[in-house]
Amino acid sequence: MDGPAAIVGYMGSGKTTVGRILARKLGWEFVDLDLAIARTEGRSIPEIFADSGELCFRDLEHQMLLALVESNAQNRIIACGGGIVVRAENRDLLKNIATVFLEESIDVLYERTRGTDRPLRGAGPEEFERRYRERLPL
Repeated sequence: MDGPAAIVGYMGSGKTTVGRILARKLGWEFVDLDLAIARTEGRSIPEIFADSGELCFRDLEHQMLLALVESNAQNRIIACGGGIVVRAENRDLLKNIATVFLEESIDVLYERTRGTDRPLRGAGPEEFERRYRERLPL
C-alpha cells in the first residue's frame, strides 16, 4: 500500500485503537486527527466546540486532513474524527487514499462513549442514533 491511509467510523468505533495497532505493525506514523487539531489549537476538542462552535471545528478538521493528505507522507495512518464524513470535501479527499470504515452496533457505540467528554455524544440514545443514521450512508 502506498500513500497515507485513513480510518473512519462513528464515535466509539475504535479508530484510534485500531489505528495505533495498525501503524505499529506496519512501522508507520500514526496521527489521531482530533489530537493533532487540539495540539495545533492549544485547546481540547470540547473547548473548541464550546468556544468556537462546531462549524469552526469542522473547518479546522478539514484543514488538518487536507494538510496530512497532501503532505506526501507515504507511511501514515490517520484516525479521523467521527464526523469527518459530514463534509463533501473530506469525503473527496478520502476517496483518493486507502480508507477503512469501522462498523459497530449502535448499542455498543453508545455504551463505549457513555460518560466521555465528547461534544456531540448527545443527551440521550435517540439523538446519538439519529446522528449515527445520518452519517452511516456517507
